[in-house]
Amino acid sequence: MNDTFGKFAFLAVVVVVIIFAHAAYPPAAGSGFASVNTAAPRAGSAVVPFFVMPQVAVSSANGGPADTATSDASQAPEPSAPSSFTRTGSAPPPELDDAASLVADLTTGSVLESVNADKRWPTASLTKLMTATIALDKMDPASKITITEPMFAVDPADETTLAVGGTYTLKDLLYVLLMPSSNVAAEAIADFYGHNAFIAEMNARAAAWGMADTYFGDPSGLSATNQSTADDFLKLAGVIYKQYPAILQTTENQQVYITEQNSGKRVLVKSIDDFAGRSDFIGGKTGHTDQADGNLFSIFRYDGHPVFIVVLGTSDRFIDTQKLYAWFKANYK
Repeated sequence: MNDTFGKFAFLAVVVVVIIFAHAAYPPAAGSGFASVNTAAPRAGSAVVPFFVMPQVAVSSANGGPADTATSDASQAPEPSAPSSFTRTGSAPPPELDDAASLVADLTTGSVLESVNADKRWPTASLTKLMTATIALDKMDPASKITITEPMFAVDPADETTLAVGGTYTLKDLLYVLLMPSSNVAAEAIADFYGHNAFIAEMNARAAAWGMADTYFGDPSGLSATNQSTADDFLKLAGVIYKQYPAILQTTENQQVYITEQNSGKRVLVKSIDDFAGRSDFIGGKTGHTDQADGNLFSIFRYDGHPVFIVVLGTSDRFIDTQKLYAWFKANYK
């Protein structure tokens, strides 16, 4: 009797020990057990980082980038506050032949319309928005930067403002970067800081701002390795609107003068954004490459609130943006 009781007691202790051990050290995924440890790391515990190679789009048959895979997490919509605007109309959004588009209330971050908002796409010169944030935070606006042959070589055919041997302040180069979208200005800014370190800053900042599907390979956007999504551009727009008004104030201008420091010559710089100078235009950025087609990042002022519109992979970025803006104004108050 006592022997039997002792055996059962021993077995009970063994079972309890196994249960506690299983809870404390759950089996690895793929081991055949269903349980998975989803607990957050303990405070002060180390989290080992890992590196994920950027997803690079490959040209599809029609010349545009093909779809790239995204994680399940990127498919889930992020919660946002109720919009500042009330839906008053029932008209559907215009059908556009774009790779992706998004309309959002920038005050609250609430999305009012989106198509393929999680689709990764070459950023083209929308990249220069991040370039500008790094320059504003990490560099002295009075710094004098001389254009060298290697800087100029990134885009000699399209550069009409800057010249080899010319010296310009960082402040003036930011006008050239953002208004006519100079690739040479982007290269000059990054090289003056330290090219590799500058790119690292861009990607670290994207990660810190929650732009999980964004990767930057150069400061201008010339390479198709620069990729992002409409969702990530909404995050960038929110940060720029709140923290970098100088970028928006620069891009709302139709034209400004800069000064070449060696000669003292004033040089006219004109915007290539059709919306620049409009009373309701807060600011934005154009983008275009053969791989991306047309991209456009725009913030408008409507009834005292900022409205963000981004279109990616379009053959007519200004008309498509205007269609989305007109739809918004007709259906929201």
